[in-house]
Amino acid sequence: MRLSGRLVGVAAPVVCVALVAVVLLLFPPQQYGFYPACPVYRYLHVLCPGCGATRALAALLHGQVGEALRLNWLIVTLLPVCGGYGAAAHRRWLRGEKFVWPRIPLLAIYGALAVTGVFGVMRNL
Repeated sequence: MRLSGRLVGVAAPVVCVALVAVVLLLFPPQQYGFYPACPVYRYLHVLCPGCGATRALAALLHGQVGEALRLNWLIVTLLPVCGGYGAAAHRRWLRGEKFVWPRIPLLAIYGALAVTGVFGVMRNL
C-alpha cells in the first residue's frame, strides 16, 4: 500500500503531536529521567524562561492547569499562540500556498522579549 504525499502531509503533524502527548502521558517527567535537562539550570543554577516547560505540558495533558501554570505560565500562555500559528502554516502548506512568515510589529517583538526577560528574572528572585 502506497500513501499519497497529501495524506502523509495531513497526518504527519497530527501523528507527531499525538506521539509526544502519549509519551508525556505515559512517562511523566517528574517520574522518568530520560528527558533532557536544561543546560542553563545545570551550569548556571538559575531557571531559564523555558525551564519547567515539559513538566507544564505533561500537567496540561493530565488536566492540571493550575500545576501547569505554576511550573511555567509563559509556556502555557504561549501554547495557543504557537498552536494557532502552526495550524495556519500547515493549512497554507496543504493548500499549496507559499509559506510566508507573519508580519509581526516590531513593538510586539520587543514586548515579547521584554516579557520573557522579566519572567526569566522574576522566577529566580
